[in-house]
Amino acid sequence: MSESAVDRVSRALDLVPFILENPGIEISSLAKKFKINEKQVLADLELIFLCGLPGYTPYELIDLTFEDGLVTVIDPQVLDKPRLFNEIEAVVLVLGLSIMKNVINDSKRLESINNLQEKIAAKFSAIENISFTTSSKPKFYDLVSEAMSSRRSINLTYSSISRDEITQRFVAPRSIYLAQGNFYFVALDRKSNQERHFRMDLIIDCELSDDPGSEEQTISEDANLFDFRINTRNKYLTERYSELFTDISQQGDSYHARGRMNNREWLKRLVISNAPDIELFEPADLKKEIEERALRILALYQ
Repeated sequence: MSESAVDRVSRALDLVPFILENPGIEISSLAKKFKINEKQVLADLELIFLCGLPGYTPYELIDLTFEDGLVTVIDPQVLDKPRLFNEIEAVVLVLGLSIMKNVINDSKRLESINNLQEKIAAKFSAIENISFTTSSKPKFYDLVSEAMSSRRSINLTYSSISRDEITQRFVAPRSIYLAQGNFYFVALDRKSNQERHFRMDLIIDCELSDDPGSEEQTISEDANLFDFRINTRNKYLTERYSELFTDISQQGDSYHARGRMNNREWLKRLVISNAPDIELFEPADLKKEIEERALRILALYQ
């Protein structure tokens, strides 16, 4: 996706101190850390190499090397420490920590969160004047969290919105995340050996299984890959579903988006409801199914 000059400058200010703390880091590792591609990393390094303090002689410029795919900062000038948070960033951190407090039961972790909140609040007086409330955690949050910590599987009865049906699942929870105001958890479906995302408030019933989650089972990395073309008129799609995309790049009047999603029915509805501004390239079999469904829908109007 296209980015502004502010985005590049902000990343450059973060890159220098990070590289300074990790001398000899690979360009590929930097790309992964900053969630950009290697071409963007090289462009940033070339830009940084030309920056420095007034005078702009070799003695005032930032000095670094990035030969053979390894990056080292020789002279960072004044960029030897990470940037300080501004008030908006501090508020976001405090809000995030408050959400964590609402769902964590471990006393040691709660103590660490409280200490961190106090340290942030001491640096920013504006935080003292902010009041907020957090939504209660879902009914089965603690059970899913326990399954993760004990590496156990769970049996659950789940109401699927996209399929409009109630299903029985046997899954091994891997992680929990919050998106658009709802708690989700990522799990390995023990039957299909595929990664699945579940919204916690749609769980009807759930219980721990005596069968431990198998550490040998791994998620198939290719089975849930998708490749989209999204017209820039529908940019909001890349923002609303940003957690699904692993890579987004702008190509003319469209975005090329790649990501992972196992709910094929949901993908079909997404493409058809936003056509022609969105087009699926891969997987090919799903693309064919979407085309066939679109033809059936059009036939209803003839």
